[in-house]
Amino acid sequence: MRSLILAVLLFFLSVGGVLFTTHVWASTAIVLTPQQPLQLVEQGKMLYQNRQFESALKVWEQVAAAFAARDDKLNQAMALSNLSLTAQQLGKWEQAKQAIATSLNILQTQPETSAKLQILSSTLDIQGQLQLAVGESQAALATWQQAAEIYQNIGNQNGAIRSQINQAQAMQDLGLYPRACKTLLKALELEHQKCQITKEQLQTLKERISNKKDSFSLDILALRSLGNVLRFVSQLEQSQMVLLTAGQLAQQSGDSQNFAAIYLSLGNIARALAIRKIQLETPRQQAVLTESLDCMQAAITANAAQLYQQATTCYRQAELSISSEIKRQAQLNRFSLLVQTQQWSEVPKLLSDIQTSFNNLPASHSTVYAEIKFAQSLMCLQSRLSENSSNNLSPILQLCSFTKNPPTSIGAKSLESATIPSWAKIGQILQTALNQAQQLGDKQAQADVRGYLGGIYQQMGKLAQAQQLTEQALQQKSAFNNSSITYLWQWQLGRIYQTQQDQKSALQAYTLAYETLQSLRQDLVGINPEIQFTFRDSVEPVYRELVNLLLQPVGSQQINQTEISQENLQKARDVIEALQLAELTNFFREACVTSQPQPIDQLDPNAAVIYSVILPNRLALILSRPQKPLKYHATPLVSDSQPGKTGEVERVFDDMFTSLNPYISDSNSLRAREILYEWLIRPVEAELQKDNVKTLVFVLDGVLRGVPMSALYDHQNQKYLIEKYNLALSPGLQLLYSRSLSPNKLQTLAGGLAEARQGFSKLPGVEEEVRDIAEIVPTEVLLNQEFTRKRIKEQIDNVPFPIVHLATHGQFSSQVENTFLLTWDGRINVKELDELLQARDRPGRSPLELLILSACQTAAGDQRAVLGLAGVAVRSGARSTLATLWSVQDESTVELMNKFYSELNQPGVTKAVALRTAQLFLLRSPKYRHPYYWAPFVLVGNWL
Repeated sequence: MRSLILAVLLFFLSVGGVLFTTHVWASTAIVLTPQQPLQLVEQGKMLYQNRQFESALKVWEQVAAAFAARDDKLNQAMALSNLSLTAQQLGKWEQAKQAIATSLNILQTQPETSAKLQILSSTLDIQGQLQLAVGESQAALATWQQAAEIYQNIGNQNGAIRSQINQAQAMQDLGLYPRACKTLLKALELEHQKCQITKEQLQTLKERISNKKDSFSLDILALRSLGNVLRFVSQLEQSQMVLLTAGQLAQQSGDSQNFAAIYLSLGNIARALAIRKIQLETPRQQAVLTESLDCMQAAITANAAQLYQQATTCYRQAELSISSEIKRQAQLNRFSLLVQTQQWSEVPKLLSDIQTSFNNLPASHSTVYAEIKFAQSLMCLQSRLSENSSNNLSPILQLCSFTKNPPTSIGAKSLESATIPSWAKIGQILQTALNQAQQLGDKQAQADVRGYLGGIYQQMGKLAQAQQLTEQALQQKSAFNNSSITYLWQWQLGRIYQTQQDQKSALQAYTLAYETLQSLRQDLVGINPEIQFTFRDSVEPVYRELVNLLLQPVGSQQINQTEISQENLQKARDVIEALQLAELTNFFREACVTSQPQPIDQLDPNAAVIYSVILPNRLALILSRPQKPLKYHATPLVSDSQPGKTGEVERVFDDMFTSLNPYISDSNSLRAREILYEWLIRPVEAELQKDNVKTLVFVLDGVLRGVPMSALYDHQNQKYLIEKYNLALSPGLQLLYSRSLSPNKLQTLAGGLAEARQGFSKLPGVEEEVRDIAEIVPTEVLLNQEFTRKRIKEQIDNVPFPIVHLATHGQFSSQVENTFLLTWDGRINVKELDELLQARDRPGRSPLELLILSACQTAAGDQRAVLGLAGVAVRSGARSTLATLWSVQDESTVELMNKFYSELNQPGVTKAVALRTAQLFLLRSPKYRHPYYWAPFVLVGNWL
């Protein structure tokens, strides 16, 4: 009788960029041989399970030699695979590589028996783990795909699932998060066309797993990995739901190892939820901490401070793990959280514990990145203590984030007496990591460590060393297809050159950083899983600083220079557009523009585009007209003391909105709108008049996107901007092609919600608005109970409406989760719009020309909420979107919409002309002349 023994390490899980392993043994029998080899195999297995790796390694060497002496090739290959497995735990990478290579060479010479295939598949699993451990993620993915195929062929379903879980980890390392998500859903036998899971699916899966015996732990591993991937693709609530289910199953089965790792993951999701929530809370809310939350609690209504506390609780529980890897990762995550929330009292003790845990740690890919993570947290801590706010600091520090109002803090000065590593000491930690990466031959890790070391030297003012290390990092990165954080080192090099007053080299470095970001735009999450929360700090400045360089004449200190080359102006314009699209991609966490656009000058020769970009000390304008040179103007601004803040623009923005309240009488109510006119229109007004421009298209930046451009006021001629031009908003010079809406093609689907629903108030004017539209153009009406997701979809499936008009509550926000439309039976999130309107994309169906949202509003207090409006415009697929920046009176909206449709029903009238006419109709009405009533209506996209 012949039998085999398998030793397979199954699973890796990435948290915060650092890897740890969970070891699971799957055993079959061994070839019956004389007693001594059999006893040695059992001894080696026991020693490995007890983590006595040095002793286990010696035993596996004896086993391999014994089987070689007996010419037992299959068992020799098995022993060599286990030898490699054990050597990996000791960081003996060359021995591990040699052993696995010899094992595979032996197996290639053996006949295709079932026994051979079992050993081969497990050996490939071990080889994949080795490749991942030394940073060869692409090779590991290919190896595990090969193993999965063999497992399937021999009917080993559990082995196939293990390989799928491993493949998902390699995909995560490569930044392929959506693909990893679908792989894990497939492993769990769930629908995997989309990266999402419902509560119903999860409950069914939980019941199915609970009834299993042979693969119970395997399914928990898959769930845990899925929970982490969902966090990386911004499905935070789903991530928490999956991880809580995995935790319950692990608790039920007594799987303490998995349970500890799930605590770690739950800590990460609580932290991610806190970061997202803190963007929407007031400082007072952030500081309130009423109770501590249990780690296994969903905490749906918790505030940011409570979620941070929950994360801390989860990390503490994970630190109790018997796995040193999980314990160390939990410590690192809790340490970075203490720095972020500025809870200094716990820092010295945890700092000491982490430093101790690194002593005598075997070199590995995971160890190197653990040391990088530790160094990065220390850099954030040092930067906070030194409070150096120079713009020329390393971009690594852009990744640091600190809560504005920590719930508890003893003050940063209390750390002065503690042993906080200096910049030089942090450099020593990174030097150790570099030595280990070189020992491993891990080029990717070497590049990243050198980049961080360059940042350390930059902070220390040693620019020559900083430049050399950063250039070395970039040189090594160039050998890999995975761009990873390459842009960060290009950006760092650009700042070093700027400090050295080498503007030409700085511009080259910034251009490379920008190009790298553009190449990653399809999947920004591949740069950094947390990028969506830090986009304004860790990505956006690259675009702005590049524009700043492009619009700064070499050798000139004057702000408003017109002697900037057309080449630089064109590049600056392209970068501004790219920033707009990058923000939308980040908003959705996926590519958002897939149709082929057309240049404006091919659509409308009478239109001009005004680009604005807010720079540290000026507001820059670029005027673009068909077949004309670009024009540039800059207005000096008074900046706040904090870097990157342009307080003057935000103050004028706030003043403008105050002036738009019709119930507040203010003699200076026009002042803010006059200032904005002077900034955005006056510098280019002569050119507009000279070229007889009819339509102004604005590509606006930052808070300016929330400005109702129609209300800008020309005090010299005492006219609003809408009295002079047709107006539209756009994310860039490229637009989706649109056919003008002829009067005989105005078939409209009009839906509305007039009754109070789901906590929202009545909209009594909606019924009149919808019915009036039906009297002007052919209209299918869905009102109140009929206004459901199902009915909307049915109507769109049946008739290719060129216009969809939705008169309902809704909100635009800078958070995709808080951008929605209200129907009778629930909310339609902005990400679901394409599903609702997907019939427009069918072959032979005309596209949606115009989406009208007449009662939506931007989220209160969210200065970037217009991202949500642009998101709705993009997600709907509509060529044009007409929406409101705030919710206005029903009566005035009815009047405006009536006039808009009446004008649109006239031959040759474009959408922009129809909207302008309708706004002027209200402006000239004694009852609605105040901008509050007509200014919030904006046209986004194609205005024809």
